[in-house]
Amino acid sequence: MAHFILTYGYNDTPLRAERRPDHLEHLGKLQAAGSLVLAGPLADLSGGVIVLAADDLEAARALVEQDPYTRHNVTKDRELKEWKITVGLPD
Repeated sequence: MAHFILTYGYNDTPLRAERRPDHLEHLGKLQAAGSLVLAGPLADLSGGVIVLAADDLEAARALVEQDPYTRHNVTKDRELKEWKITVGLPD
C-alpha cells in the first residue's frame, strides 16, 4: 500500500458550506475502509490536505474524484502526489 498527499485550495463558492456534510461523510467512508490516513484544512482555511492509502496513483485519483468537493468543483489547484514516508509510518 502506498501513501498519497492531496493538496488543494478552495474556490470562492457557497457550495463549500453546502457540500461540507457530504465531503465529511465521504472522508468518513474512506477512513472506515482504511483508505484515509489524515485529513483537514490548513490553519488559515485557504485549502486543505488529505493523506490517502491506495494501491497506486490511479486508485488514489479515483478516491479523490469521488469526493463531493471535487465533483462540485469546490476545490481548486488539486495536486496529488505519492509520498514516501520515512519516519512515523502510520499503523
